[in-house]
Formats: sequence, C-alpha cells, structure tokens
Amino acid sequence: MEKEVLTALFKNKLLLLTVAIVVITVVLAILFSSIFFPVLGIGLPAACIVGIILFLSWTPPQVLPKPSKVEIKAEPKELIADGKSKSFITIQLLDKKGSPIAAPKDTEVKLTTTGGKLESAVVKIPKGAEKAETVLISSTEKGKIDLAADARGLDSIDIKLNFKEKPRYCMHCGAPMALRARVCENCGKVPPAGVDTKVCHNCESVIPVVAKYCSECGTGQKT
Repeated sequence: MEKEVLTALFKNKLLLLTVAIVVITVVLAILFSSIFFPVLGIGLPAACIVGIILFLSWTPPQVLPKPSKVEIKAEPKELIADGKSKSFITIQLLDKKGSPIAAPKDTEVKLTTTGGKLESAVVKIPKGAEKAETVLISSTEKGKIDLAADARGLDSIDIKLNFKEKPRYCMHCGAPMALRARVCENCGKVPPAGVDTKVCHNCESVIPVVAKYCSECGTGQKT
C-alpha cells in the first residue's frame, strides 16, 4: 500500500513539473519570439516525463492459472456388493500445484469404471466451478474395481473402490456367516424359515418371527 501511495505522489509531481515547464516555455517563447523554446523547452522535457509516467503506470498482463489435472474422490470407497449401495463421486479440477481451481470454461469429464454402474458417465464442470458430482452404484459381484476420469488436455488420477460381500448373520446366535453357508459354523444350526415374519427394529429387514438375531445387520431381536 505504501509503495502505491509513493508511486502516485511521484506521478503527480511529474505532472506538475510538466505543466510548469510548459507554462515557462510558452512565456519565454512569447517574450523572445523564438521557435526553439517550444521545441526544446516543451517537446523534449514533456516527452521524457510522459514516457516515464507511462513506464511507471504500465503493468504486465495477468496470466490466469489453468487447470492441470482431474482428481476423483469417492465416499465411501468400500461398498456392499448388493447392487444398490451408493458411493458419491466428486470430480475436481486442480492446478499444477495440486490446489483446487475454477474451470475457465465448461469442462466435460468422461468417467469409466470396471464395475458397478454410474448414474452419469459424463459430467460437466460449469465455468467458474471447481467440481461436479455423480453417483456410483455397486454391482452384485465382490472385488476391487477401477474408476477413471478423462478430460481433454488434463491429466487424470485413477482410484480403486472395493465391493465387499454382503454380510450375513446367524439368526440363532448372531455370529457372522458366509453368504452361501447352509449351517452356522458357530452354533451348528440351520437358519430358521417360515411364513410368519417380523421387522428388525434396527434395519427394518423382514426376518422369520422366531429369529433371535437379524440376518442382515446382526442385531439381537426383542422377544
């Protein structure tokens, strides 16, 4: 701030000096009727001073930073392989230093995945915005998948997500069970079945009325 004030004062003094030189030179030119006074007394000093003022006033054109790469974030990165669990995907623009940066124009980003389903495979980051969002829905097959983004002229970072097996719990003892197991390894009992059902008070899954534990969340049931 102090530098700007000093520069402004210096410019004002130069302008006052230019006006004074012009006035003095005009008076001398009138008194002595000489053409050299206007040329040498006005032209040369005024041209020099104006040049100095223009030099001090000039500022180099500002070069706006541009996006350098695309970053992908997923929350959560681990989903149940049930065909309905969701991960919220954020696509963000970064500069060369890795800091978020606004899009200078509407930027389309194409997403590709090796598993699951994207609600939108092409997202648009509007001009002036830093990011856009979409959703990935899990598949019914467990395992790790790759999610990648591609935008013209920008580097991308691939990320991995994991689809894990849907949990299952013994309705007799509450111990975890393999999804396709016929008998609980902990208590040795076969999961109960029947027409009469009830709703789990924790996850609201429908389970047999005789179940002591919920097969979906493992919560003990009220008797």
